[in-house]
Amino acid sequence: MRFKFLSLALLITTFILAGNAAFADQISDKEATRLEKFFKGRFGTNMAPNTAVDVEGFEASPVKGLETGKFVITTPQGSQDVPFLISKDGKYVLMGNVVDTKKFEETPIKGIKKGAIPIARGDFPILMTTDGKYLIINSDIVDISKFKQSEELKGLKEGSFTMGGQQVVPVFISDSGQYLILGSKVMDTTVDPHKEVMEQISLEGIPVKGADDAKVVIVEYSDFQCPFCKKGKELVPGILKEYNGKVKVYYKQLPLQNHNWAMPAAIASLCVYEQGGNDKFWAFHDKLFDNQKSINLKNSKEMFNKYAKEVGVDTKKFDSCLDSPKVKATVEKQMKEASAIGVQSTPTFVVNGMIVPGANPDGLKSAIDIQLSEEGS
Repeated sequence: MRFKFLSLALLITTFILAGNAAFADQISDKEATRLEKFFKGRFGTNMAPNTAVDVEGFEASPVKGLETGKFVITTPQGSQDVPFLISKDGKYVLMGNVVDTKKFEETPIKGIKKGAIPIARGDFPILMTTDGKYLIINSDIVDISKFKQSEELKGLKEGSFTMGGQQVVPVFISDSGQYLILGSKVMDTTVDPHKEVMEQISLEGIPVKGADDAKVVIVEYSDFQCPFCKKGKELVPGILKEYNGKVKVYYKQLPLQNHNWAMPAAIASLCVYEQGGNDKFWAFHDKLFDNQKSINLKNSKEMFNKYAKEVGVDTKKFDSCLDSPKVKATVEKQMKEASAIGVQSTPTFVVNGMIVPGANPDGLKSAIDIQLSEEGS
């Protein structure tokens, strides 16, 4: 089945720990529906559009004061379980496998014992000192004494290790030091993260196409020199056609530093928009992507002027605008906005606050379908 979680931290949480007990109790249908909606909202863009999410009931977890459950993710290809811990009030969730460190085995190295978290491709190894003071994970030595008490999930302490020199992966251990959970952050199931994302995005004076009263707002962060963004450009018309009247798409600038004519192109496109509005902007937008391979830094100004003339804007005003500090500042502001909401690559689509990296039609459709279902469409 298709899961495209973006970090190993989330990947680890998607695999069931061998030997999990059956769930003795069942939660209410209302609570199950709420948690299913939460899961789809958080991770729906990483699942195929026809994926079903169900919650199976709670029982007491090995960590005192918390309960355990599992999300059952089902597609026509099969099903998979995502285990989790949850606070008794149902507010806070921590997804991951609970590992009993008392079952770790001795190693030939005195004072070191070993264990593992089962994942689909094999075991993820963990070493621990026999006195329970240190973990050795992915070559990092983790000092458990520096873990801080979790504010959300009492009975757990939180630390972290670094994966690949960059990604920080959370680690939780029970107050007793016996139970270990790896790979997820504590999430508040009552908070709408998508609303928080959309509140940080400005849509005033931004090129847009689609239905004015659309229930789903898609914001695309893109780079005119990016080959994958050209695929994004080819994806959007089909989305607008398939969801006719239900979606609208805004275009925001995110020229990457390693693309030498992307920033001038972003400025040029906004100069066209400033003169000609939506229609001329999108016509210019299409010309840049359609001729992407013919443009280079040396000929870029000439090509931009040519395309601006073809879409029908005043080329003298256009040429003057290209050197405008105000327009460049607008591009830089959009770049900072993208960074602030967690956009790390181009193209990235934000669907009512759900972030969909890449020219990913399945992820984009999943996000749209989820948002339309929440709107009751």
